Amino acid sequence: MVTQMIESRKEQAAAYHFARSAAYRLLSQATIYPSEEVIAALRDEDLSQAHAAAELLGSTFAERLAEFEQELKATSVDELQRLHQRIFTFFFFIDWAPAETVYTAKEIFQETDQLSDIAGFFRAFGMELAEKERPDHISTELEFMHLVTCKEALAQLHHGSEKARLCRVVQRKFMEAHLGRWGPQFARQLGFQAPEGYFPVLAALLDEFLTTEVSYLRTNPEVLRVNADWRTKLEDEGCSTTDDCPVVESGGENGNGNQL
Repeated sequence: MVTQMIESRKEQAAAYHFARSAAYRLLSQATIYPSEEVIAALRDEDLSQAHAAAELLGSTFAERLAEFEQELKATSVDELQRLHQRIFTFFFFIDWAPAETVYTAKEIFQETDQLSDIAGFFRAFGMELAEKERPDHISTELEFMHLVTCKEALAQLHHGSEKARLCRVVQRKFMEAHLGRWGPQFARQLGFQAPEGYFPVLAALLDEFLTTEVSYLRTNPEVLRVNADWRTKLEDEGCSTTDDCPVVESGGENGNGNQL
């Protein structure tokens, strides 16, 4: 009887972590450039997995997910791409950005150190970045959490409590030092900046889930806004929000589809 109870608890814990992993996966896919392949995967795979997980993640998450599904199905790929390019172009010059170091770094050497720290988390769990992919992009950091929560679920079932505990420690550290410091703020600003439709609904889903995760992992990350020094520095170098700015090309994307 005791053994059955322990196994039942392991299965329940694993199911919850698989649910968290599905949510991270959906949000990671939803925040990269909406290519036809990405949107097809969202509609055909990620949504169904997230819906299966929604019951374990709470009623508010389920409601936000239903709203997101409605907008995703109602909006064409061409329209999503147009909206994405309009919203994310020249993100270094506005008060929000889909990249962590725009919030945290004050100069180039600090940015390098922070990117190296993020990449260290990724390497420790065997996550390799595509060429030119930003390790601090919101989608990339969400993908990492998808990986680690999935590993925690598998550890609960097959590899023992010590490995599961290690995965949880890494999640807490990453949320405290990285994603939790800026992800919820980015989501809220995205909701303010985006027009009606897909992106405000995505922003609400992302904010809801990350806020819940910060609490669940018992972290208290410092809340950051975009570092104004970045904009000042770029403007001093002669860059502005005009089409001749060399830093960002309209509609550009990195090797994994993340908008640059």
